[in-house]
Amino acid sequence: MHPVTFVLISLIWFVAAPELASAADPVLRLNSAELIVSDSTAPPPDSAPWHAQTLPDDWGVSRPDVSGYAWYRLRFDLPKQPAQPWAVYVPFIGPVGAIYVNDVLLGRTGPFDKTEGQLGDLLLSIPSSVLKSGSNRLDVLLFNPRSADPGVSLLAGVAGELGLSEVFIGEDILVRGEYVRRTLFRTKVGEVHGVFSAILGLFILLLWLHRRREPMYGWFALAALLRAVFSASNFVRVPPIPEPYWAVLTDIASNCSGVAMLFFSLRYGGWRWPRVERGVWLYTLLLVCLTAVKFSGGPLWLRYVVEMSDLPIICGWLAVLAIAGWRHKISEGVIFSTSAIFYAATVAYDRTVTDFAGFSWYAYRGLLLYAAIGWMLVTRFAHSINESEKLSAELEQRVAQKHAELQENYQKMQQMERQAAVVEERSRIMSDMHDGIGGQLISTLSMVEHGEVSSAEVAAALRECIDDLRLTIDSLEPTENDLLPVLGNLRYRLDGRLRTQGISLDWRVHEVPKLACLTPQNVLHILRILQEALTNVLKHAHASLISVETGVDGGNRVFIRVHDNGTGFSGDHKGHGLANMKQRAKIIGGELDIQPSPTGTTLNLLLPVS
Repeated sequence: MHPVTFVLISLIWFVAAPELASAADPVLRLNSAELIVSDSTAPPPDSAPWHAQTLPDDWGVSRPDVSGYAWYRLRFDLPKQPAQPWAVYVPFIGPVGAIYVNDVLLGRTGPFDKTEGQLGDLLLSIPSSVLKSGSNRLDVLLFNPRSADPGVSLLAGVAGELGLSEVFIGEDILVRGEYVRRTLFRTKVGEVHGVFSAILGLFILLLWLHRRREPMYGWFALAALLRAVFSASNFVRVPPIPEPYWAVLTDIASNCSGVAMLFFSLRYGGWRWPRVERGVWLYTLLLVCLTAVKFSGGPLWLRYVVEMSDLPIICGWLAVLAIAGWRHKISEGVIFSTSAIFYAATVAYDRTVTDFAGFSWYAYRGLLLYAAIGWMLVTRFAHSINESEKLSAELEQRVAQKHAELQENYQKMQQMERQAAVVEERSRIMSDMHDGIGGQLISTLSMVEHGEVSSAEVAAALRECIDDLRLTIDSLEPTENDLLPVLGNLRYRLDGRLRTQGISLDWRVHEVPKLACLTPQNVLHILRILQEALTNVLKHAHASLISVETGVDGGNRVFIRVHDNGTGFSGDHKGHGLANMKQRAKIIGGELDIQPSPTGTTLNLLLPVS
């Protein structure tokens, strides 16, 4: 059952149950008694100096400085002796009490030789034989150990925690119904409130552990858990620690719960007031000290001041919560303002109207307000998750959209790069053909037109044009930075020509590291350097053997070495395109070293690995 529904049903029952009971078979409600302070171990006689006393009787008000034993005498008339068992129910008796009917002891709350009494209610059965037709007498012996034992003085030293309430007597089934009804409001609702606050506090604490950046979750969790500790004082019969300290602990928990609610309200409103908050902490320390004073006795007026010392904190957090609610949403403003008004009104009622044995709104105001705040926090948490999921979905959608745009732009860029590469390569090829084969063809054509060359020279010139064209084509082949395919194509192109000239080829080409410089342009430069070297050997060296070798030198560079056994040339030789060859090697990032000798020439082309 939802807590709010339970509270409403309980309130209806609380209002309607007395009327229903009166209509059926009334329970006698005794609220007029006679009182005598006496150490007598048996009910005093009627001749004793009794005086009238109205119930409930709060010793903290009527006799704050009196201790010891006192007798209450209540009278009731019966038209006849009952045939069924009766019962007597005392909603509040304490700390130590005993009940007699017609001088017969029915029971007690605890032994009088010990000071550990039990504050609370008492339900006892009355055998029908004890009752009689006509006037009957009910005597209550009450022991106030306030001055006798400091330990119990600590427990019972507060106004409103020592005395006797009104007494209910009647048929057993009816009195037990009254007992169940009142126990429900005094104990069961308190249990629901305590359990609800504990569960809510733990749940909000788990939410806060996942949302550390929102301290209002942590403050409310602390407030709810402290509230649960205080609520436990209303129904825990066997405290986990000695009774006096348990009473102090639960009272401090109540005060600190209000402090935590004030900090929650400030964080909920988005406010941070350092000076005010430091003042609150100092006031909290004062409250703890006042609580110790409250439980250690003292003048009645001082204890009333202590009882009211938590009101500034309560009024503070109720006002801040209501104002903060209106700042956020109209619905939250209405809910929190209504809850705050209800909370403040019930606090005022309990502090000014309700007696120590009467009905208290404590459990109800806590349930309604804490349920409203808990619902707000859970709703906010769920909203945050939904917003996070929504933002995540939107982010994924935007990322997908941007990815598609980037993919499209990347494809366009690739297409543009391919087009640029094609244009660049076309320009390079056209430039190479213009500078190489184009120039050779124009020169050959000019010599033919002027009749300056023989057919054999024309054939040689055209053969060189074809070789140059083949080099240009070979430079376009993919190399994957591997030098061996480049040199293999060169061998394939020149091997037949060398044989025709009667020159042997000693091919000692081995695998070398990959070369990052092997772009199509650089491949063409390498091929033309080697072509120029081999052409010079064919034309001028009169060699019978050419050796081509590859390897890695001591400087971690790849070398291509071409050596012939021809006549060689002098070091200051200006022809044969040597300057052009060195310029090409420089463009590649390499180095060209030519070592002529009378017994042949060695050409070393050094290429960088990276």
